Amino acid sequence: MKTRDSALWEKVSETPSCIYSEEPVDVGQRIQAQILTAFQERPIAAGKVVLQPSPHTLVGMETNVYVEAAEQVFEMVLLDQTIRIIATPTEFELNYGDGSLYGPTSTPGAPLHQDRWGEQTQTSHRYAASGDYQVVATVHFSGTYSVNGGPMIPIDGRAAVPSEPQTLRVWRAETRSVADNCLINPTGVGC
Repeated sequence: MKTRDSALWEKVSETPSCIYSEEPVDVGQRIQAQILTAFQERPIAAGKVVLQPSPHTLVGMETNVYVEAAEQVFEMVLLDQTIRIIATPTEFELNYGDGSLYGPTSTPGAPLHQDRWGEQTQTSHRYAASGDYQVVATVHFSGTYSVNGGPMIPIDGRAAVPSEPQTLRVWRAETRSVADNCLINPTGVGC
């Protein structure tokens, strides 16, 4: 004679079950392990170094140097998941080309109006000798990412992207007092 419990047991045991041959994979952990590499391999556009005045300046004159860099967004598929990466410029390093460096700093500098060129700024530089110098900025980008439109998660690490070098020609200026009249002495200094 079947009891109510034995009939229920037979019904439960008839239910098909699924057996996995391997442990389920945590895709989130695998993405997190690969995201820094994916972030650093993205074609992040370099910042642009801007010089004031340019392309020429004078020995001993403050030359304003600043960096233009913007936030960038990348969409990609990683492990069959849609990933959105946002690269944000957070630190800047300046190499003035004469052996002088500035940074890293969170300040990219800023443009000056032309009538203020020659003023000292936080990122300006004075060259001690004439010559041609290659000025380069390295922008450090911090990143965040989201998986399938989820919340933004910080990326543990940064990407350093150098700018294209800008050539700055530093000239030496000479001043002389002259008393010659160029009409009388056309070969005099300043004529």
